[in-house]
This record gives sequence, structure tokens and C-alpha cells, in this order.
Amino acid sequence: MRILGIDPGTRVVGFGCLELVSGRTAPPGVLRSRNSVAAVHGPGRHRLVEAGVLRLGDSGVPIERRLLDLAEGLDRLIARLGPAVLAVEEAFFGKSVQSALRIGEARGAVLVAAARAGLPVAQYPPATIKLRVAGAGGASKQALARMVEAGLGARDLPLDASDALAVAWCHALSTEGRVRPETPMGG
Repeated sequence: MRILGIDPGTRVVGFGCLELVSGRTAPPGVLRSRNSVAAVHGPGRHRLVEAGVLRLGDSGVPIERRLLDLAEGLDRLIARLGPAVLAVEEAFFGKSVQSALRIGEARGAVLVAAARAGLPVAQYPPATIKLRVAGAGGASKQALARMVEAGLGARDLPLDASDALAVAWCHALSTEGRVRPETPMGG
């Protein structure tokens, strides 16, 4: 099963695709190829398929154009990667009301792309993602990135991509029965 994790934004959007691999089909270790890094670890074995960012432009590009580019970019990613589920970070009040509204707009484009592809959506609050992946709900972005690097063998990723992988990993841990999802799939 493939999980596409998304860290939504209106300028840069992180994405990370993990594949749950049965213990019988892949030995533990880190596998490297030209375009991706794969890491297979632990009883629930996860393989990193691909991670990166979609760059939508700066504030000089109209928001409606950036949101359209986001939805179309996700359509292409979904078609290419073939995920079974899309996992996304829930909106939160962070820096400002305006920032929260923009993130909400980006999340809307993400949810539309998932619906168009017929993908169920799992949503997790930032603190839940940090708790499940880094062991502390208040972990910094850098601490979360270090856990993603150590646990998945991902190196030199932009923070947005490691955030997206953390969302996907959080969902992978939920589906393995270790913990229950915060928000039901499709909810």
C-alpha cells in the first residue's frame, strides 16, 4: 500500500510517498536508486518511494493560479505514484489568521485533487504527527526532519518534503495498528 503525504502551502508544497512493504518481500536496509531513496526498517517496513516539493511561485503569482498549479501538480503526482490513500496535515493557527486562511485554501486544493482521484484522505493535527514520529508533540521541524532522516534513510530533503514524509509515516504507523488515526479516513 502506498501513502502520499502532503504538507500543504501556497508557495511550496511538500510531498512524500511511502510504501508499506511486507516483511517477506524486502530485507532490512537502505536501498538507493538514481531518483529515490528507499528505506526498509522495523516490523512495519516502510519504503520511501519519492519525496520532494512543488514550487508554486511567490506572492507575485495570483493565488488562484498557484492553487490551480497545486491541484494539477497533485493530479500528476497521484497518477504517477498510485497511492491508496492521501495523508495531510490539518490546518492550525500558527503565525497569523491570514497565514491560516492561505493554508486552508491550499488544503482545499489538496482535498479536491484527492476526491478527483477517488482517494480516501486521512488528516492529522501537527502535534499528533510530531508525537507519533518524533515522540514529542512539541518537537521542532528540525527534530522531526532528523527522525525522518534516521527512520526512513532520507537525506538532504527540503523541510517541506520531510514534513510530508512525517505525515505519511504517521499514517503508516496508524494503519499498522500501533495507534488509531486521529481523523477517520475519508473524514
